[in-house]
Amino acid sequence: MNETTLPNYLESASLIRFEDCDPFGHLNNGRYTDYFLNAREDQLRDNYNLDIYRHMQAAGKAWVVTSNQMAYLREAKLMEKVTIRTCLRWFTDTDILMEALMLDKKTGKIKSVAWMRFSYIDVKIGKKTQHEDHLLELFGKVAILGEGKDPLMFEERVKELRQAEVAVGQ
Repeated sequence: MNETTLPNYLESASLIRFEDCDPFGHLNNGRYTDYFLNAREDQLRDNYNLDIYRHMQAAGKAWVVTSNQMAYLREAKLMEKVTIRTCLRWFTDTDILMEALMLDKKTGKIKSVAWMRFSYIDVKIGKKTQHEDHLLELFGKVAILGEGKDPLMFEERVKELRQAEVAVGQ
């Protein structure tokens, strides 16, 4: 892949599994995080050649989730095929914010949106550390908003997404 054309938004398909659902056949709220993290891990490896486990072994550094925000807009159901779309929203020298959407594979309507903030940690000492230059270069190419924290609140972003869906549906 040409590094000048790296995609900002990454997508993959997923199937909602029985073991992840509640007795009503709906994806358990706690499992959305797993679906988002698993999809992002695969997407990073497949699209950016960034294997986070190999990176941890080689560099001794890893990303740790420091906060999650999630909105559930529509239920995800047992054996339903969904699309998971993720992006790097912004980054700093020590932190990143990933946005993840779970979409109905047939209609494209949003089922859930999440913001997950990660801190870059030196595994040996267990403390926050700075991203290496090659990571900052990659982040600069793919981050939707670029470097620096976004002043937008999560609730405002959810509202934006809902309004965009209504506008498309009209």
